[in-house]
Amino acid sequence: TRRGRHQAMASVAAARLGAKSGRPAALVGASMLASDLACMASDAKRVEACGSDYLHLDIMDGAFVPNLTWGPPLIKCLRKHTKAFLDCHLMVRDPLVWVEPIKDAGGDAYTFHLEAALAMETDISALCAKIREHGMKVGIAIKPGTPVDMLSPYISMIDMALVMTVEPGFGGQSFMESVMGKVSALRAAHPLLDIQVDGGLSPKTVGVAAAAGANVIVAGSSVFKAADPSEPIKAMRDAVLLAQPSGSSGATEAPVVPAVPALVEEKELSAQDKLKREAGYRAIDSHVTSGMVVGLGTGSTAYFAVERLGQKLAAGELDQIVAIPTSVRTEAQAKALGIPLVSLDTHPTLDVAIDGADAVDRELNLVKGGGGALLREKMVEVCARKFIVIVDESKLCDALGPSFPVPVEVASFCHASTMRAIGALPSLVGCTPKLRLGSAANNKEDGTTPAITDNGNCIVDVFFDAPLAEPSVAAVELQGVVGVVEHGLFCGMAAEVIVAGKNGVYSM
Repeated sequence: TRRGRHQAMASVAAARLGAKSGRPAALVGASMLASDLACMASDAKRVEACGSDYLHLDIMDGAFVPNLTWGPPLIKCLRKHTKAFLDCHLMVRDPLVWVEPIKDAGGDAYTFHLEAALAMETDISALCAKIREHGMKVGIAIKPGTPVDMLSPYISMIDMALVMTVEPGFGGQSFMESVMGKVSALRAAHPLLDIQVDGGLSPKTVGVAAAAGANVIVAGSSVFKAADPSEPIKAMRDAVLLAQPSGSSGATEAPVVPAVPALVEEKELSAQDKLKREAGYRAIDSHVTSGMVVGLGTGSTAYFAVERLGQKLAAGELDQIVAIPTSVRTEAQAKALGIPLVSLDTHPTLDVAIDGADAVDRELNLVKGGGGALLREKMVEVCARKFIVIVDESKLCDALGPSFPVPVEVASFCHASTMRAIGALPSLVGCTPKLRLGSAANNKEDGTTPAITDNGNCIVDVFFDAPLAEPSVAAVELQGVVGVVEHGLFCGMAAEVIVAGKNGVYSM
């Protein structure tokens, strides 16, 4: 039966979690926090039958996080109704005291928060050893705002690292793409480590997580709210398989292309979005020929340029193209479209880079970084023989400053001190530096913790009431501030600006 097959699959998944040979397993687990808690046993059986590789249990004590969920008694009751692998995520103030109760209740994996252990001055090595002595897999979790390098001393002690893609404590939150830089860094340093992501995962968001290197997916609402949970479970597992290096899969079924979250959908295209698409398409049609190395930008207008490049490659109109993406999101989109990707390490010179901008003045100076990708964008675009900018007409201005704040990527260490230094620069007199909170992908305050870029840094948005008199001088002064990683002033770099205007598309 289908249920019997998937129970066997869950057993195999349990055995493979934490394995340090071959390749990381592609595992998707249902988060029971999103189930009907009055019918938890039946809901667990339903998602098992639909292919869930494990059940994810969030244990919250009301102290480490404000919410209170369940403890060992409920886990023990659930264990009577299922043989599934129980992945226990401890959001508790003192993780040491819960090890024995969770094991006695039937837990198979024990993931604790690094922040909690450090706050309690717990001997983390001893804690990991205790978990393993009790026969459970060992995991360490970090919040979205915790630097990923804090995990480094403990990697050899654990089976899995959990990177939270929402703030822990409540279900149903939106996926934080800005955290994917932590996943990418972990995967680059530890190719065989199981990397779990938890929060806001669905077939629409999993492509970005999979491209970054996540292989263990926790999904709640997207599974339990589906008419047939097997569909999102399979789509997410296939997305992970597809994102893994070719030749390493060994999957018996050909995976489907992961659903990369579209910034705009065809049925929702406004007149302005159609102009953006025309500008993005024109940039590819006019500036990209076969055999080129192409830099791919990030944002709603650059999205269409990437789309067009994928179309022309698929149709055979272009060949021998390789591309360098400027963000995790663009990387996921390019992979889904079959665009071959390389890096600056192997291709240090690009023929052309195509990207958007948040503001463009009369001298073609730019403000970029509203989407949080300014460092990678500048690294790629400064290496291009030709940098083509695509924008809608609303981004044009007489002078930089008031129309859009200047993003500055800063080291998270002592970021308040760096903010003060930025505010004191002579060229920025009268400015108001503000730390970006929530998602790094926009400059709207949509969270309470510092936004983290793909590179693990913070962003300071510098607001102006008056025009910025000398953008090039400001660029030099910003770069001289210790703690500033990169700034969003792109001066003298654009070769051409393609503008989507209300009366059509034109060039500057």
